[in-house]
Amino acid sequence: MSSKIAVAMSGGVDSSVVAKILKDEGHDLVGLFLKLWHDDSSSCSVRKENRCCNYEALEDARMVAAKLDIPFYVIDAKKEFKKEVVDYFLREYQNLRTPNPCIVCNETIKFDLLLKKALAIGCDELATGHYARIACHPHVDGDPLIVDSRLRGNDKCHLLKGIDETKDQSYMLYRLNQDQLSKVSFPLGTKRKKDVRDLAIKWDLPVKEKPESQEICFFADKDYRAFLRRYLDQSFFQSGDIVDANGKVIGKHDGLLNYTIGQRKLVNQELGIMNNGKDKKPLYVVGFDKGKNRLLVGSDEEIYKKEMTVSDLRFIHDSLFITHNSGISVKIRYRHPDFPCKIMSSSGLTRGSKYDQDSCLRRNDIVKVLFDKPQRAVTPGQSAVFYSGEEVLGGGIIEA
Repeated sequence: MSSKIAVAMSGGVDSSVVAKILKDEGHDLVGLFLKLWHDDSSSCSVRKENRCCNYEALEDARMVAAKLDIPFYVIDAKKEFKKEVVDYFLREYQNLRTPNPCIVCNETIKFDLLLKKALAIGCDELATGHYARIACHPHVDGDPLIVDSRLRGNDKCHLLKGIDETKDQSYMLYRLNQDQLSKVSFPLGTKRKKDVRDLAIKWDLPVKEKPESQEICFFADKDYRAFLRRYLDQSFFQSGDIVDANGKVIGKHDGLLNYTIGQRKLVNQELGIMNNGKDKKPLYVVGFDKGKNRLLVGSDEEIYKKEMTVSDLRFIHDSLFITHNSGISVKIRYRHPDFPCKIMSSSGLTRGSKYDQDSCLRRNDIVKVLFDKPQRAVTPGQSAVFYSGEEVLGGGIIEA
């Protein structure tokens, strides 16, 4: 059955292949391009051609839409993107946290603002190039999950990993709610990146040879610190002491927000510890003393933790999380494997033990997560996303 579908077109290979797939299935398509805020400072000297959502990307998306003969519209979301994503990014770094702006963009821009625009022009759903899957339980008990957005009906939606482990983006989508999941589709979730590129070549799409963009989309610098220096007050870059595990001052840093937990390269360069040094072991950022403006460093062993605290909880649906009492794993950053854990609720009960079925976790709860094995570089500001096998249960923000 054909539908009217809006395709989020970024000018890249993935979204272009999505549009071609849906076009060949016979759907009535509309291409939508998000015009987002960019830092176009003249001090940016690095290349900009591979950033998503800039002028070059817009023209690429327009060419694909023309080749597929589908309507194409540009949505100006610069103001909303600056407020929701860029300002959040800057605010988190001011607080010595390491943010993930893509997660906030998905929540507030792509699957809120853009989805609402798609529905407002009469589309039934929004399709994107994310590598993830959406599944539902049919009404007939015992049937397997159905990975097809148009078979959902009124059933609960489930968010699953994409089958290509190297491209899986389910981590970035854990904040989507039931209403959003019921109105979006991810046609690439069952495909591998290599096959998607091959399809772009087979179909001779204008972007078939376009490289992937790995940088954060709203600035062109390869190093985020240059962007921070342009938009934050210089008081955030005050020099201070670098201190080892014994409290000994061993060097100087040039602003705490230049560093993240587990970082090695910049610290060792400043301390003169080179990769080939035989008499010195590399040091890593293990924490911050904000009051004294001190950067705390230590050995690799010192950045492993047995537990973490997580706040700002979101769950795909609460009842699903309650029923998964065991077999929970957590991913603490994108492109990082998920690993077994237990969750201690705010009431002191561990998920995986017997507890009151009404004691559902809430968004304002803070939970303790216990790792089965110590994990390296648990970083405040990053998202902790919980899984049961291939299914995303939800997640939150790492506090400590």
